[in-house]
Amino acid sequence: MNRTRTQAHGRRLLGAGLLALTGLAQAATGTVQGQALDTRGRPLTGVQIWIKPVVTTGVAEAITDEKGRYQVPGLPPVGYRAYAWLQVPYRGKTFCYRLASATMGDYNPFVPNGSLTRNFSWQLSGRIPDQEPYSDLGYFGGSLPLMAGSGQERWATQNDEIELTLTPTGPLIDGSAGKVLKRTAPARGMALDVPIGTYRVKATFIAASGRREALQVSAADENYAPEATVNFTTSSTTCKGSSGGAPGRAYVYWRFQ
Repeated sequence: MNRTRTQAHGRRLLGAGLLALTGLAQAATGTVQGQALDTRGRPLTGVQIWIKPVVTTGVAEAITDEKGRYQVPGLPPVGYRAYAWLQVPYRGKTFCYRLASATMGDYNPFVPNGSLTRNFSWQLSGRIPDQEPYSDLGYFGGSLPLMAGSGQERWATQNDEIELTLTPTGPLIDGSAGKVLKRTAPARGMALDVPIGTYRVKATFIAASGRREALQVSAADENYAPEATVNFTTSSTTCKGSSGGAPGRAYVYWRFQ
């Protein structure tokens, strides 16, 4: 492990809140350490780690080494939460992922008396346990906002839905093959928790009565067809400091035939 680099980052205790705890730090300090792995269980280098106090300001930072490991020493005995973020290049863009904690309990606050382990892994989809599930911030996967095309004579109601069939056209962001997905969402909402990739999309309108009809779709509110290819764009220009997910969005425009 490159302890010199990770310890240097770990000692960057920022903000007046942590500096005010000097007395506690002298009395007893703790260490948080761990490892970050990719979707296939391989070490992730360069992951940004935050060990953040729960009730005061400041943050202790580290960056994982070539074995995916990090260490943050010298932590005062107060409550913290652990976060990790990974930047991933894909098709000319850079996406930011919040990494998953190893266990459900690891999302809870902790006090690092002695040495404590907090491991992380990269997930392409799934719920983020400490986030609300009502928006794309609550998921590790990306989202597909559903946009009604302009110039239509008919419009969707609050109770109508759209079913998307998503077929990957190439490798997903982690290099895996992916699989055909189906997502159903409110016609005025968004499909949630889709692994970042490039997809061929088909859409079916589901009226509140249960009636189904095929829709025309587009990636840019033009050149509508029975299917369209959509690409994800990044959701943020920064890659640390946000506890939520939403690594990217791919807009799906639709219209009645």
